[in-house]
Amino acid sequence: MTLKFDQAIFHNGNFVLGPLDLQFRAAAVTVVIGPNGSGKSTLLRAAAGLLSAHSGGARLQPRSAHAQLEHPQLEHSNSARAPTLWSQQELARMAPAQRARLLSFVPQRPESVAGFSVRTSVELGRVAMRADAPRVQLAMQRTGIDALADEPVGHLSEGQRHRVAFARALAQRTADTQLLIVDEPTSALDPSWTRALANELRHCASEGLAVIVATHDFAFAGAVADDIVALSQGTIAATGHACDILVPHILQPIFTIPFCMVEHLAARPLCLPLWSDDTQPM
Repeated sequence: MTLKFDQAIFHNGNFVLGPLDLQFRAAAVTVVIGPNGSGKSTLLRAAAGLLSAHSGGARLQPRSAHAQLEHPQLEHSNSARAPTLWSQQELARMAPAQRARLLSFVPQRPESVAGFSVRTSVELGRVAMRADAPRVQLAMQRTGIDALADEPVGHLSEGQRHRVAFARALAQRTADTQLLIVDEPTSALDPSWTRALANELRHCASEGLAVIVATHDFAFAGAVADDIVALSQGTIAATGHACDILVPHILQPIFTIPFCMVEHLAARPLCLPLWSDDTQPM
């Protein structure tokens, strides 16, 4: 297990999330769902170590072996520092540079400097570690923005800026990276990049990362999730394997609308909301 919440309670202003007992698996995609205001973004910020627990905590578990990056040749062979095995630590108590080696976080509204080029913005993912031009280039290629490398970020659409932020998270990776955390990644994306992003998140999990994603997009959730955490009013309403949670009788009480199963949109049937009272389940 990569990340464990142990009876964790978090305060975000007047909002209280928890207590949470959760474990996020390595080499798996966990999707966080829930109505507006249920605590999805708060949970992701806590997982990224940006919120301190009021009680309990969010801790990394020891790793017996390192995830192997798909392109190990991008790590310099003459590095003076051997990869570190991280013992259990409270994420929020780590120095930011230490957390940056362990996890990447893409917020719902990524910040960007309008005057920076796309390449410079992606290079900022390496600010807490040594520069790595090949890894930056690979990150831009994997997110389809390499042709925009010299464009100012301020000239890009919102969807393109989201892709820059995701590329920055990929460029940030080191041999120690355990977590990729992404908040509402499809909110400004067209169907083509949404499909590509789903494949990229699955790819990151196959490389050994624990991937945590919050979304309102049930089709996207069904296509990428191994595990689901469903929140309601700051508590866990349901959690488990995606095939057990993404079903009408679980989702309908949480979202107070009817759902139905739809086939042939993805590798497995998807549980989607019915948009009209007159719609008949398929």
